[in-house]
Amino acid sequence: MRKTDQSGASMIEMIGILGIISVVTTGILATVSKIYDRYQQSAITTQIRDLQKNIRVRFSAMSDYRDLSKGNAVEQLVKERVIPSDMVSGDKLYHAYNGEVKLSGTKYDYTIKFSDLKRNGCVDLLGLSWTVNDTSDLIRLKANGITYTWTAGGSNRLPIDLIEAGKRCDSNRTKNSIEWTFQ
Repeated sequence: MRKTDQSGASMIEMIGILGIISVVTTGILATVSKIYDRYQQSAITTQIRDLQKNIRVRFSAMSDYRDLSKGNAVEQLVKERVIPSDMVSGDKLYHAYNGEVKLSGTKYDYTIKFSDLKRNGCVDLLGLSWTVNDTSDLIRLKANGITYTWTAGGSNRLPIDLIEAGKRCDSNRTKNSIEWTFQ
């Protein structure tokens, strides 16, 4: 009798190996995606805090924020390093989720608006604490058309809790925008 040696893997074994590789790859991609999303949420939180702090410092001597509404405001603030460099693309500003950032100011206050926010980022940003020693430069927050203030005159008061933030943020990122008005 003749003895045969089998060499190599059968087609079924190969399909099994490819299946295992695809499951492992899918798991790795899902983990990397979650980590990247968490990074973006952290970056966008840092961006709004840095932008607010830098504008406050830049205009503190004047207490007049009308220059923020001028056409060349972004260019000037980039030169002065008021705006974090990772937010600048050409003559426009963008946050970590690649939505547009708009700045405007009046004599007494200024507004920073973030558009096109992912739901998780929207919820995180609405839940930020702006109080330091029981005071805040934040005077008004507008989330998807609903305005919140610190005063007791109205049902929409700051700070916003996570349940309220979850109600305000839509799963469709093009519908999420937040405006912070500081004094």
